Amino acid sequence: LRHAEIKHGRVAMAGFLGYLAQSTDFVSGPHKILPFKGYTPGLTPPEQWDAIPLVGKLQIFTLIGMLESYGEILPVHYTKGGQPGYYPPIKGNRPELVLNLYDPFGFNENNTEEEKAKGLVKEINNGRLAMLGLFSVLSEATTPGSVPSLEGIIPGYSGNPMIPFEGDFSLFGN
Repeated sequence: LRHAEIKHGRVAMAGFLGYLAQSTDFVSGPHKILPFKGYTPGLTPPEQWDAIPLVGKLQIFTLIGMLESYGEILPVHYTKGGQPGYYPPIKGNRPELVLNLYDPFGFNENNTEEEKAKGLVKEINNGRLAMLGLFSVLSEATTPGSVPSLEGIIPGYSGNPMIPFEGDFSLFGN
């Protein structure tokens, strides 16, 4: 369970920061060069996701699947006594992989075990907070007024953030 909590916390931290970054004018505002066909400036983060073509969404999910499968090929799997939250280094496995996902610049290479343990506790707590933060902004976007402290700050969204391919296809018909 700890491994799942660490992994979900990492995803939530990336998602929350991504939501905030996509809310800025730098990302959602007008661009001189369009990032992809069909790009429309001024969209909220969930609307930006809806605007990505299906092929782009499938590329993102393929990358996630590749990273997930790579993370599962450990010498000692976390379910068999391995370290929860550990992700194997990827640097150098291919010519284009010049940095690792964790600690890409080697700032934590010389940390003691005690420092690593404290860092993991901080990461878990930050992940928990990010899960609350991400679902707070999603809740406020889909149900205005559901998070009183965010009322009027987060723009509304008429779609369903829990159905990532809603506008692309349906397995059950409409």
